[in-house]
Formats: sequence, C-alpha cells, structure tokens
Amino acid sequence: MTKRMRTLDVIARSDVAAKQRAISKKLLPPFICEEIDFEPPSEKLLEEAVLQGIAVPENASGDDVNSLIESKNDIAPPAGLIAFAERWDIYFSQYIGNKALFNITFKNLPQESSSAFFVFSVYKFLSKDKKTNLDTHPYREIFYKFAAVAANDTRLLRSIANYKGENLCAFGTTEGLPADYKAGGVRTIAYKTAAAFIEEYFDDNYQPRALKDSSQSQLDKSGQEKSILSSITPASTVKSEKNREISPAVFILSKTDTFVPTRAIELKNKIVKIPDLENKAAADLPIYSQKAEPVRTPMRYEPTNNLEKKFLDKSGCLAMLAVLVIIVVIIVFLLF
Repeated sequence: MTKRMRTLDVIARSDVAAKQRAISKKLLPPFICEEIDFEPPSEKLLEEAVLQGIAVPENASGDDVNSLIESKNDIAPPAGLIAFAERWDIYFSQYIGNKALFNITFKNLPQESSSAFFVFSVYKFLSKDKKTNLDTHPYREIFYKFAAVAANDTRLLRSIANYKGENLCAFGTTEGLPADYKAGGVRTIAYKTAAAFIEEYFDDNYQPRALKDSSQSQLDKSGQEKSILSSITPASTVKSEKNREISPAVFILSKTDTFVPTRAIELKNKIVKIPDLENKAAADLPIYSQKAEPVRTPMRYEPTNNLEKKFLDKSGCLAMLAVLVIIVVIIVFLLF
C-alpha cells in the first residue's frame, strides 16, 4: 500500500457531488476537489456567434456558445425537465434550448427510464398535462409499469429507440412549437402501444382507473406481472373523443332468474346469457341479481301441554295393540 494520493477526474456539478461520486467508486476520503475550467470557444465558434448577432457572455465555454447558437430560435426548457436531467447526472450548458435538452436527456437515460419517459411524453401530449418532471409526477409508478413490460418486448424497444428526444415534444403535429421541430410519428409500434396502454390505465379524463380486484389485476398466478401489451396489436389506437361510443348497460342472466328487468328487455340484443354463472369468472360488467326469497321449510307439530302428550302416547299404544290383535287372528285362522 502506498501513501501516494490517487487523482481521478470526476464530472460533477459541485464538490459535494464529486465526493459522493468518488465514494460510489469505493474510494476512501480525504478528498481534495479542484475545479477544472471548461474549454474556451474556438475562433470559428465566436465568429458564428457574431454572425448570428449573439452576445457571448464573459467566461463562456465552447459548450455555452454552441448552446446559445442552437437555441437562438428555440424556446427555453421547462424547469421540470431541467431538474429531471440533473437528477440523472446529464450535463448541459445553462444556455441550452428546449429541443437540445430533450435530445440529450432522452439519449442518455437508461433503458427502463427511457421507456417510462416515452410513455410519459405520450400521456402529456394526449392529456395536455403541463408537468414535465417524470420523477415527481403523481402517476410515475404507472409509467414505470409500461417500462417493466416493454423490457421484454424487443420490437417495442427498437421502435422507442428510433425516436429522438425532440420527437417527444409533440406527436403528429408541431403546432405551438418552433418551425424546426419534428413531431413524433403516430403510426409506429411504440406510439400505438403507449397510447393503448394509456387507454387501459386511464379514463376519459386521463385520471388513473380504479384498481381492479386482485383476481382480475395484471398479476397472474405466479405473481409475475402480465404483459398487457401482448394483446395489443400495432393497428390498435386510442379512440378519439368524437368517435368514442357510449356502451349501454349489459345484464348477465342465469338459469335461476325468474324474471327479466325492464332495462334488459330494452337491450335484449345486448344480453349476455351464461348457463352457469357461479363457475364464470367475475366480469367487468354490472351484474343483475334478483332479491333472494326466504326458503320455506315444512313445520312439525309439537304438543303444547302434558295432556296432549299423554293423549298422543295412549293413541300410539292402542294402535300398536290393534295391529297385534289383527296379526294373532290371521295366524289362528291359518292354523285352523
């Protein structure tokens, strides 16, 4: 073991973050952190900034100037996306534009978070949700359900990887965005699967649907999460609000029903008849059931006093004696 100190270049936003990164690499303190200056902008980059009419801040690095040039006609990134990128240790200039930050963030996320970020972006586009930080979103766990399922689908992962970060700002149209944005495709396996997943887990107001019973949940008998995406074909899409039909009530009838409710008669073409309702798995439909009638059991007469009991006992003995007399008479008649 030597007493010589080891020098390690660590990219971090502060000396505290640098020390934490060193500890995560199993290095032991004490640590001495020294800030390394960024590379200054090249002459060519400065000339480009002048031609674009951009004022270069004092002590700006090459990345700063490049970001200023790229973001000239762009919009500023939302604070939520900035916080999300920083949480994943994605490094960027403070002058970065919205499109560039989307690109660099989506490119550098690990696979699971990348899939979750994708379905999160589709959800934001459909629901007009303004929240931009996936990690602090109230429905984060639902988006990571999609990621867990997508991890086992090679075609889906490949389709997601074909998107750039800027494509996640809007899908099918770039209305409201700067002219040089490219909208994400809506005919891909990734988009159609994500849209179908959102329809499965969220209602028409994009609020999470109520949790289903454990027997009908996404967990199978072995406790593993089923892939709801396996039943979704690439051709399936989210229904538009204009084309969405209101489903009528459906009544389930069994053999034991003695009458049919009025509403069921009106919807006779929609009635589902199930011969053995008890052995049928519970369905996601309103089940009609008539009121149970009390079962009538035969009543047995019981004597109310001692006099009645004695009378019943005597009449029973007389009956037995009469039977014996008849039997004796028959035997004597047969012998003589």
